[in-house]
Amino acid sequence: MLSQAKVHSKYYADILHDVPLPLKMLDDIEKIPILTKDNVRKNYNEIRCLNIDKNRFVAHMTGGSTGEPMHYFWDKQGQDWNRASVYRSAEWAGTALGEKSIQMSGSHFDYNQMQSIKNKIVYFLQRYRDCPVAYLDNQLLEKYFRELKIFKPASLWGYASGLAVFAKYIDAHHPNADMKFVKAVMPSSETLNRSQRELLNNIFGQGKVYDQYGSRECYIASECNMHQGYHIHAEVLYVEIVDKHNRAAKPGEMGRVLITDLSNHAFPFIRYEIGDIAAKSENEECKCGVMLPMLKSVNGRIADLVILKNRVLTAPNFTILLSDKKGIKSFQIKQSTLDSLEVFLETDNDFTGDTLGYVKKGMHELCGDGVSLSFNIVDKISVPQSGKRRFIISSVSKDYI
Repeated sequence: MLSQAKVHSKYYADILHDVPLPLKMLDDIEKIPILTKDNVRKNYNEIRCLNIDKNRFVAHMTGGSTGEPMHYFWDKQGQDWNRASVYRSAEWAGTALGEKSIQMSGSHFDYNQMQSIKNKIVYFLQRYRDCPVAYLDNQLLEKYFRELKIFKPASLWGYASGLAVFAKYIDAHHPNADMKFVKAVMPSSETLNRSQRELLNNIFGQGKVYDQYGSRECYIASECNMHQGYHIHAEVLYVEIVDKHNRAAKPGEMGRVLITDLSNHAFPFIRYEIGDIAAKSENEECKCGVMLPMLKSVNGRIADLVILKNRVLTAPNFTILLSDKKGIKSFQIKQSTLDSLEVFLETDNDFTGDTLGYVKKGMHELCGDGVSLSFNIVDKISVPQSGKRRFIISSVSKDYI
């Protein structure tokens, strides 16, 4: 991959000019500069490899959840490896290629892609149906529930937040629904928090949630039936976890995720900073028998961390507090400085002054002294075009991780 990029990509010819190839040891990859999303935006044409047939280039984009779109190319041959990783993950979850599946994602890009005649035929043959979650109300959720009962899919895939909203609706309106036909629930593209996992397991069956870690650019890692970490699809990807000094983080230590995609020779992603925070596993030997390297945890996007002067808080810190009481439908935390947070609460008829007092007290204890908190009761927390419901939006975290 490095030789391919150095010889055939204008961008990497410059980046790798002083890097001797082949590398003498894997750790020497740290000599290569990190590729950021901004680098990709500014060097879109220069990154492409000129020796690859144009038919292998598949135009794609990402960035809807952060408001910073990024255009890039998949390699059509690399797509096969990516798809194989998805199918293998389904097998780890006890389902097989050809069994019925429902996808609950929500991006407008996905929806537009699925409207083509070719894709409609492909999805029909794959026994695959789409239930978008970018916009949800009770009428649509009831429609999805009825479709689920008739179609009886073996697996549900989708955004963690969308699946959780659907499960919450089933719990409220169809509490005795038989969901035994669902073998696996596979959240992806968002960080799955503890309360969401518990809710999904309660509705669809204990142990059926198999979290997936992936993005539009690449499919990275998946849970097995041990549910003790994520197996990295290492035949296709080389994954690094680095600290704020860009040095390799120790196993168990939280750091920034860098991806080198070994299958995309058309548009190389080498040491690509995907924008996420994760930790490598201290134990590489999983009882399931799969011997691939593992991630211990996936902690979300860098912009989904609250960085205060003396502590770092992730989405689960807030979801645990804000799921304790009835009356809160959804929440969002916004951070623009190190010592202040805005808390937005979307509430229902069960919300009371006592609930607000409980939240204020808990938030002050969570954030510590010296942090200014403002609380806002809103009718609706908007969902971006990507369909991903962001619990935290921080504009300062990227400067400290």
